[in-house]
Amino acid sequence: MSTSTQGIPPLHDVDIRLLRIFKSVVECKGFSAAEETLGVGRSTISKHVADLEERLTIRLCERGRSGFTVTPHGQIVYEATIELLDSLDHFRSRVALAKGRLSGSINLWVMDNTQLEHGNPLAAALKAFKGRPGSATINVNTAGPEAVEDAVFNRQANVGVTIANSDMPGLTYRAVGVETNALYCSTDHELARSLDGKRIDDALLNKCDFATRGYLRSVPTIRGRHWTSTAVAFHVEATLQLILSGQYIGILPDHIARPWVVNGRVLKLPMPEAEDSTTISLVFRTKSKSLPVITAMAEDIAEAYRYARNQQ
Repeated sequence: MSTSTQGIPPLHDVDIRLLRIFKSVVECKGFSAAEETLGVGRSTISKHVADLEERLTIRLCERGRSGFTVTPHGQIVYEATIELLDSLDHFRSRVALAKGRLSGSINLWVMDNTQLEHGNPLAAALKAFKGRPGSATINVNTAGPEAVEDAVFNRQANVGVTIANSDMPGLTYRAVGVETNALYCSTDHELARSLDGKRIDDALLNKCDFATRGYLRSVPTIRGRHWTSTAVAFHVEATLQLILSGQYIGILPDHIARPWVVNGRVLKLPMPEAEDSTTISLVFRTKSKSLPVITAMAEDIAEAYRYARNQQ
């Protein structure tokens, strides 16, 4: 098969369908992993990709016992496919908007446990978006805060809601809310049994095992030191489970810990220096901010967080 990019044929509907399949394969990092996403078998997916390669006369990926890799030409096709699909969505959205209706689709990624935030603003935003005239399709996924940011950067998501802000190039971050955090332990933890209501001394802290948050790139330091840790949690729920075991202390968002504090299972430790607040941001690609479906979703999320904040 030639690797020349000359003589690429005009694109038809079938080509766009094949490009969508190839995009999914790349994002799933292989044919087997793409089966569930695409809803078809591996052999069918392989045939579709082979058809696309034949159509474009370039090798898109290597597959075999050594694993799946995207060729340099394949990476170019993948990136061009994203731009093409974005352009198609933009076209459909602008035409539909001219008629006062939304169309197309949007991939929304949100950090986990947003349903426990005061007023559950995300659900309110989805309700408002669904109420807009049109038939835009919403694909929603949950992940760790930094995975959400990465998904927007890697074009897996159009919009993200997250506390992660690495100031990635090409992304716009719009503050919509605040998440407060504190240090917690189980009421069964030795530290809880040793408290007398006063400030915790360093001797007690030195005996504690700290649940490190693997879902954030930065590791918090309290009282100027890193903590001893034999456990890493890659989701907020995992941090909570480690704390509930009675063997670890850890940082939790207050809205996650609140139900467990109320039922007497978890204790907020009297350490003001461990308390902080983190900005909740809407994240989207700067180049796509004018896309009507993106603008509508961003407006609905921002308004929902604003309303929830005013009700506190």
